[in-house]
This record gives sequence, C-alpha cells and structure tokens, in this order.
Amino acid sequence: MPCRRSPAPIALAPAPALALALVLASFGAASSATPSDSGAATTGATYINPLRLRLADGSLAESCADPALLRARNSAAPTWYLYCTMDPVSYKERDASGWKFRMMPVYRSVDLVNWYFVRDAYERRPAGIAAARSGLWAPEPVYQNGSYTLYFTVTDVDDALSPEPGCDNDSAIAVATSASPAGPWKTSERLVVPPRRAGAGCNFHWTYDPDVVEDAAGERWIYYGSYGGGIYVQRLAADGLSTQGEARRVGAAQRYEAAEVVRHGSYWYMFASSTDCCRGPLTGYALYVGRATSPEGPFLDRHGNDMAAARVGGTPVLAQNGNRWVGAGHNTVFQDAAGQWWTLYHAVDRKHGYFSVKDQLTRRPLLLDRIDWVAGWPVINGGQGPSASAQPVPAIRPGPSTPLPAARVARGAAAQPKTVPLWVERFDDGRAGPRWRWVRPVAPASRASGRPGLRMLTQDADLHVDTNSAAVLATALPGGDLRIEARIRLDAPLGCCTSPVQAGLVVMRDDDNYVKLVELAHAGLRQVEFGKELAPVPAGYPRYGNTVVGTPGEWTWLRLDLRRVPDGEHYTAWSSQDGRAWVQGGTWTHQLGSNARLGLVAMGGAGHAVTVGQVSVARLKR
Repeated sequence: MPCRRSPAPIALAPAPALALALVLASFGAASSATPSDSGAATTGATYINPLRLRLADGSLAESCADPALLRARNSAAPTWYLYCTMDPVSYKERDASGWKFRMMPVYRSVDLVNWYFVRDAYERRPAGIAAARSGLWAPEPVYQNGSYTLYFTVTDVDDALSPEPGCDNDSAIAVATSASPAGPWKTSERLVVPPRRAGAGCNFHWTYDPDVVEDAAGERWIYYGSYGGGIYVQRLAADGLSTQGEARRVGAAQRYEAAEVVRHGSYWYMFASSTDCCRGPLTGYALYVGRATSPEGPFLDRHGNDMAAARVGGTPVLAQNGNRWVGAGHNTVFQDAAGQWWTLYHAVDRKHGYFSVKDQLTRRPLLLDRIDWVAGWPVINGGQGPSASAQPVPAIRPGPSTPLPAARVARGAAAQPKTVPLWVERFDDGRAGPRWRWVRPVAPASRASGRPGLRMLTQDADLHVDTNSAAVLATALPGGDLRIEARIRLDAPLGCCTSPVQAGLVVMRDDDNYVKLVELAHAGLRQVEFGKELAPVPAGYPRYGNTVVGTPGEWTWLRLDLRRVPDGEHYTAWSSQDGRAWVQGGTWTHQLGSNARLGLVAMGGAGHAVTVGQVSVARLKR
C-alpha cells in the first residue's frame, strides 16, 4: 500500500560532504526515467527478478505492491491470478491531471513468472462504500462458498458508514464476490470489518491488509490491522461477509502490518512486515515470521518471543542483503504443482526507487523466491535475502520438487565466518580507555560511575537529519573487514517512551553519514533498530531509513559486520538476547570510507541509565 509510517523515525548528523555526483550515482538518476532492466525475462527454466507484468498495450507494469495470488478453479490448464494494491504501475500512465492510480489491477499467468493484464478490479471506487478519494489497498482473493471473494482495504469509508463523518482515515475491510477470478466484482453493502475507534474524533486504528485462512474443519479467520493498533485475528461468519466473536491481537502496534498466515505441518505461520514500505532507496521494510498451534496465536519466533509483546518478537525471514533490492515485504505464500513453497512480494530497486520523487511515489516491482522448511521454520532463498540472479522457475505440473542445496540453507551460527580478535574494551573501572574521545560535550552525570561497565544517561538529544546534538563516545576503526560487538543494558520501563530513547552503536564518517544499531524504547515497544543516514542527497530524497533486527533482552548484544566492497561498504546487523543465539537482520550499503569511526550513543530522551558492558572489534576473515 502507499507510504506507511516508520515505527522509529530517528537518526545522525553533518560532516565532510560527499561529492553530490557520487551520491547521485549511489541513488541512480534523480529523474523519473524508466529503468532499462525492469521486468527481467525467463531464460529456459529460470527467471530473474523482477517478474514481467504486461499491460494491455504490451508495455511493462513497473509495480505490484501488496501482491496476492489465487489459482483459478476448473480451468483447462493451470491458471493463476495476481492482484495488486491501488497505485501507479507505469511511467507512461500520466497526463496533465497527474498519475493514473489503477484500482487493484489483476493479471493472469500460466507459469507464475510471466503475467498479463486482465482488468482493474474496479474502474471507479465502489459507491456507498468508499469515499471519493479513498485508496483501495491490499486485495485478498479467496475461493469460498462456490464463488470468488475479494477482500480489500478501504482507507476512507463513505460517510454513511463512518462513526465520524468527515474523517479521511476511517479505514475498513470491504468485500466483493464474483463468478470469475477476473471479475467483475459485486461489492457487498456491508463492511466485513468496520472502522475501529482509537480515540475521540478522527482517531481510528488502521484497519488494513486483510488475510483469510481456513482450517481443516472449514472454520475461517480474517487477519487485519497495521502499525496503528496492531494486527488482529477474528473469526469469519459462514458466509464470509462479516466477523464473529472477539478480535485478538497477534501483532504489535507500531511494529507489524500485512499478515500472511499459512499452515505447514502442525503449526500456523504468520509472516508480517515492518518499518516504512516507501522511502525509495532508503526503504528498510522487511519480513518477519512467528508460529502458533492455533490460527488465533500467539505467534512466537524461533527464540520464543511473542510477535505481539512489548519486547516484540519476530524472526527476520526476508531482509535486504546489499544487492539491488531493499524494502522486501508484504508477501503472499503458495505451493506450486510439485508442492514446492514460494513467496511473491514487492521490493524496491535502490537505483530506481521512485516513479516520482516529487510525488513521493515509490516504485515496488514484483519479486518471487522459493521457501524451504528447515527444522520447522521457513527459509526464503536459502536465507540469502531477495534474489537478483537466475532462479529455477516454479513447477506448473505435478512432479518432484528440486531440493535446495544444503549450502544455501546455512544461515546464522552454521554460516559464521572466522574472526581474529583485534581489541576488547570491558570498561572494568567504569571508565572509557584512552582510545575513546567524546564528540560534543557530555554532562558529568553521563560520564563514568565508578562501577564495572561504562554507565551513561540518555540525553534529550539526537542524531537525526538536521538534529545533531547527541554526544558520541568515538574511537578509530582499523581497516579491512570487521566484526563489531557490544553488550548493553537500557534501563527504561517496558511502557516507555513517548520519544525514541535508544542506546548502542554507530559507525560514522560524520554526523550526517553513518549506520546505527541500537536498542530502542519507544511507544511501549522494545526493539533493535538498524538505521542509515547519508548526505547530501538529490532534492526530495530521504536522508534516513531504518529496519529492525531481533528482540532485545535485559541485556542486549549488538553486532555489526562491516565488509569492504568496491563501491563502499556493506553493514549487516545482528542482535542477541544472550550472546550465543544470534539473529541476523538486514544489510545497508554505505560509503563511509577508511576514516569512519565507531561510536557509542545514548540519546532520544533524557534520564534513562545505560550500561555498556563490553565492546570488541575483530577481523572478519573472507
């Protein structure tokens, strides 16, 4: 769906400016020129992301946000239908009045790789359901009760259906039915999930992103919700047109949206996406998973952390890896004719991130990668993130599936490179050693306390875009590929904080060019945030983007792997609750150079104690 709010908009600040030409190169052209490599075709029995979507005139559709898939019943040959959110899909579809927003375009395929336009689900917004400027987002197609059913988000309901007429954020879940997966669709006059109040006036929960599942007994549930309020699950009535009973929250507010739930073996698995979907080349959107024994949850990650808890759980399952793709998420999961599992999802090409920078329209092509189940958990593309090379195509006829090579399934501890220790700082006397220097003054209360571990107090200061007031305790970094680790404790209540209180690591060239890995206490959640800031940037481009990693503990271990590459560096984030079981997150690319420094920060809000137990730097062996 169109742009969403990031759960933690925080950041770092100014320094020696990088040449603008170099920044433009890292972003790709700042214009809206059509990318030449969009829609890579199949080659023999392989495909390359992104998938081809052909419009009626033969031109390529460049975007399919929030994809959903349905196989047609009773077709002569296996046929699948693809449904996308309401968005622009082509650079060509623009006139003097502005961009054409197609209202949930539908495509057809016989091979799951090459897609051809059928129609838009709606040519105009459904009267009596959607207000005049409402979005129609996140379609969810289902075959039930002998017909095709299409659930979708209405971002602004007609005033006749609203608890507060005149509001433009009273979102709801609507439903339509058809005798064909291609439509036309007859819209129900009733909302499946009406607008839900979060407070007085125009304060509503975000009732977005429907997903419907059915158990072996024929009982159905619908999932819905987003950052504003969280993800909920509720039983569907037998006709599928209304809900029954109480809703139960299964995904934390300010953390998750876009639930996709499937059953595999004895578990239900909830995939959900997090952070901002639509920040062009700084999009950090990513996919997480948990599992439950019931469709009503709770959904726990690999380490037993609840995806709805204050110390929010969720195992990263599709995170950016340093190739062309960032912001991978909002997926749909299916099996091919051979029984192999796959996922379709949208992502952002960091070199061609926008249809229009001026209009902040992020371009989100359609990607496909296989899922393998390893020790009871889904592994997408061998745990390597979105693919950018040739991959075997899905099977369209029954037969044996091709096993994933064992080497590609290795991730985490089994895939760890060897390291050579360079130095360790334990702060045994409560003070920083001679290698450390403060950037900006720090209040005496934030200095050493005389106890083991370096103790600081968080400041009412920050490092974010043009706010560069936070103190940084910094030291030089050696050259080469490095592994940086720190053990920290942030003493803030679980219900904290109205401002983004945080503590952890930065690797920075200057205040405006850095990566940051911190434990974050904000809006009642504890998370591990991994952010990137850079400057200068082309006009209209964002300077800061973020993603999230694993669940913090009472003590949280943070790890940054720095790998030098020809055009800069790759920084990969990890976190751990015990220093032994590590959770790998995403990778940011940057150009911080050989003079980048390692820093410790405690900022975002005043008065919370932070203890840094240890910091270490080791050489990563290739």
